[in-house]
Amino acid sequence: MSRDAPRTVSRRHLFRALLGREAPAEAEPARQPDAARHAAGDAAYEAGDFPAAVAAYRASVRGDLSNPSARARLGYALYATGQFIQARVEFEHVLRLDDADVAFARLGLGLTLLALDKRERAASVLAAFEDPSRPELAAVARDVAARLSAPEAADPAELRCGLELAARATALVPDHDPA
Repeated sequence: MSRDAPRTVSRRHLFRALLGREAPAEAEPARQPDAARHAAGDAAYEAGDFPAAVAAYRASVRGDLSNPSARARLGYALYATGQFIQARVEFEHVLRLDDADVAFARLGLGLTLLALDKRERAASVLAAFEDPSRPELAAVARDVAARLSAPEAADPAELRCGLELAARATALVPDHDPA
């Protein structure tokens, strides 16, 4: 009679083992280059298929949590599919990263906050929007921030629509209508 070898579980996978889930193999798979890892998400994003982009980016960013461009595109795909709270989380995460495309993430966060009707926070985010290559978009963002801060009530849906159109016209966001 042979004895079974005791199963060893690393600390990293102990919680999974306690829940009865299978721990992944200890050998790490070869890391894919960033372009290959996010290719499916990029293709869906460029085609305007935002639900497919969300699924693809969620799968690809698990192994690359600090990739600001993939996380920002995931944020916009979430925004475009109406998942505003998750989009906010992604954009805020991107803004905390060092090598992030701050302009795209800040505009995405501003649009998301407008969709969530967080006027004061949206005004402060949009007032800080800077993009030297798109001064007309920066002017629209500052105007939206000023209108949100004004005493008379501005319609956030109308302001969001105008800001989104300006962002599409300057090619900061894809020229596809969100679903």
